[in-house]
Amino acid sequence: MNLMFLDSIATDVYGGLEHWIGMVATGLVKRGHRVVTVGRPESEYLRRTALVSKDVTIEPLNISGDFNPVTIVALRSLLSKYKIDAVICNFNKDVRLGGLAARWHGGAKVIWRLGNDMTRHNAVHRFFTPRLLDGAITPSHELKRQIMQSGYLPDEMIQVIHTGIPEACNWQSGPEIHKALRDKYHLPQDCLIAVTSGRFVDVKGHQYLVAAAKKIIEQHTEIYFLWLGNGSLERKLRDQINRLDLRDRFIFAGLLDDFGLELAGADLMIHPATVEPFGIVLLEGMRAGLPIVACRVGGIPEVIAEDETGLLVPPGDATALENAVIHLLDDREQMLNFGKAGRARWKSEFDYDLMLKRVENYFQSLIGEHSGAVC
Repeated sequence: MNLMFLDSIATDVYGGLEHWIGMVATGLVKRGHRVVTVGRPESEYLRRTALVSKDVTIEPLNISGDFNPVTIVALRSLLSKYKIDAVICNFNKDVRLGGLAARWHGGAKVIWRLGNDMTRHNAVHRFFTPRLLDGAITPSHELKRQIMQSGYLPDEMIQVIHTGIPEACNWQSGPEIHKALRDKYHLPQDCLIAVTSGRFVDVKGHQYLVAAAKKIIEQHTEIYFLWLGNGSLERKLRDQINRLDLRDRFIFAGLLDDFGLELAGADLMIHPATVEPFGIVLLEGMRAGLPIVACRVGGIPEVIAEDETGLLVPPGDATALENAVIHLLDDREQMLNFGKAGRARWKSEFDYDLMLKRVENYFQSLIGEHSGAVC
């Protein structure tokens, strides 16, 4: 197959969908398919995709407007150049631009990979979206349910394929990794580290963790909070932390290309997101053997086995989050058991090769037998 991933995400943003594209693109190339990724010039999306695999073709494109004819013509040219069989889109904009280019091209299928519910209840969306799509993928049954409430995408069009991630070969937890992480951030060797990974935006719920932190620290003075990521709310979160006089307990690590050390050397993961269709980061925590405290929202209950691999709390409830973290820190044996069970669940339910095969089969079922030859 010849496949194109189209993602018009802002140049300085990199999220779960982009991470998914990198993993899937790399795997499909290894399976003998051609993969082209199209995004904005100098974007984190294209830069990081290129880092993951040198065999993925990178095509920077100035993506403009929802119906921009210049962009549509450029996309049609790329579809012809690479004999694309299917274009996999991210945003609504990508569905319209890529969909119109594909319909004009006449051969490429259009697939929407939804990382969250982007359907809109207006005439433009209701008219164009079902006419431009051949299929859609969601990572959770809960997200599929939400999307179907729009009323214009039928059940048979949407395929649920749980995300899977590969083994992190370079990072295995142990005393040396434990020490290396604390040395990197100049933390006490006997401290506990709670890691949180995600963009600094409202729906990731960092503000609720800050609100819960003071009482957690009062009960467990050995705890430090390591945050991975960046985003528009960073200044606001830092101000909130400073007002509570907790600046020495929060470490802002930034947006890292490789955060395997940060996961392997941590003791638990806290994921306070109030909206989360799936949560790749939860799989990364489970893979690292971390017990998890997260919110009972979206697709998270499909990932975290409650009271087996982690604790779930209501979204946006700082007190419930605080109590769950303290409860877990009070019981180190339970933390260890949750971590072991989480890693076992990742290996059995969220295997990378299984996900890749399901994605490959789905693409092939839509494209059919007469796909373009890889050049």
